Order: sequence, then structure tokens, then C-alpha cells
Amino acid sequence: MSEKPIPELITSSPAASDAAAAPAELPTPTTGSLDNVVVDVLDFERGAIGGVRATDVTARLAVIGGIASSHASVERGVVNGLIAREATVRQGMVRGVVAQHAHVEQSLVRAMVANTVQTGPSTGILFAVARRIDGEARILLDWRGALAFGASLGAFLALIRFSRR
Repeated sequence: MSEKPIPELITSSPAASDAAAAPAELPTPTTGSLDNVVVDVLDFERGAIGGVRATDVTARLAVIGGIASSHASVERGVVNGLIAREATVRQGMVRGVVAQHAHVEQSLVRAMVANTVQTGPSTGILFAVARRIDGEARILLDWRGALAFGASLGAFLALIRFSRR
């Protein structure tokens, strides 16, 4: 699908051809599948989106390729990448988060870069770089551990390289 505003996507669908005279409005919540969406506010439930660029995004039971937003909230969803000023993830999986403030509850996050992070119980973060992390999250590697791991891996690879010569 091409990148069009949502009202044009809705009116171009076969089911919406009957209501062509009426102005197209985005039903809230939306169910379905879209490619790339550019709107101010998006409340999305049960579906898939390739990418979202909006001021405020709320997604429930959704699979999203990427979110760029001022405020993003994901509940029981899967997101490939999330960039937001304020990000909230509840019972979901996120591959990467870049946020000013992040709140994560009962979720799994692969990589997180944030100023402040608040975590709830049953939260797992593989790699976290944050100024402050509050809560009960299980973090596998923070910035200090990543620095130590990188230094030791570099030293090990240097030893292998010099032993070959």
C-alpha cells in the first residue's frame, strides 16, 4: 500500500464505496492491516501496521513494524522499533526502544536507550542504556556490563589476530 492519509485509505476500500458521499472518519479503534500510517492520533486494536508516525499512538493486540511518536503506548503487542518521548509497554515484546521516559511492565525488550526507565514485575531487558532505571526488571546487560564485555571481546580478538601472525 502506498503512504496515504487514513481517510483516503478507508474511502478507497470496497466496503466504504457505499458511503462515498459521507465524509470519511477514522473509526476508533481500528481493526485491520495497514502499511504506513501518518496521522496525529492513532488508536489501533487487533491488526498489523508497517509503520506509524503520529503524535499519540495507542496499540492493543497489534503487530507494528515501527513507531515514531511523542507518546506511544503498546499493550499486548509486538513492535520492531519504537522511538518516542514517552513510551509505555505493557505485556508486549519490543525489539528496540529509544525514549526520553519509558515505562515497561511484564514485557520483554531487546535493547533500550532512555533517560529514565520505570519497570514493573516480570520485565526482562536484554541490553539497557539509561541514566536511571527504577523497578524490578531483570536486565542482562547494562552500559557498564556492555563496556566490560566489549573490552574483553576486543582483547580476545586482538590476541587471536596476533597469534595468527
